[in-house]
Amino acid sequence: MLRSIVHEIIGTPRREPELPQSLERFRDSKRVLIIFADAQDDRPAIQDEWLRNAQMRLIEEDVEVFIIAGGGAFSLFDDGWELDADDIRERLQGPPYSEFGLILIGRDGTVKLRSSEPRTAEEIFAALDKLPKKAS
Repeated sequence: MLRSIVHEIIGTPRREPELPQSLERFRDSKRVLIIFADAQDDRPAIQDEWLRNAQMRLIEEDVEVFIIAGGGAFSLFDDGWELDADDIRERLQGPPYSEFGLILIGRDGTVKLRSSEPRTAEEIFAALDKLPKKAS
């Protein structure tokens, strides 16, 4: 009872997003960049162009890029991954349908960058540089 009173007074803490099951295979090996591209404006196209221009560096940095759009999940560079788009949106607390969003997940499975606007490759790489490098 005391716990419920405290929660009522100070509110419940915001829960950390959980890594979706379909992204668990990347934990400890790759970083994952999720683009929510349902927006009815030019933000998804801008983000797509910026990422395609940086494709080689993203591959070198072990970043898998996925687009969530229209209820599906699609790899930007490499086919063959099956992901649950609805689970990703829900567990990562992605934007509502019809809104743009970007989420960068570190190798440890936690969210490292979240944005409602497109981010340049330089901004994404700056966020990557803050993350621990893979041990060789």
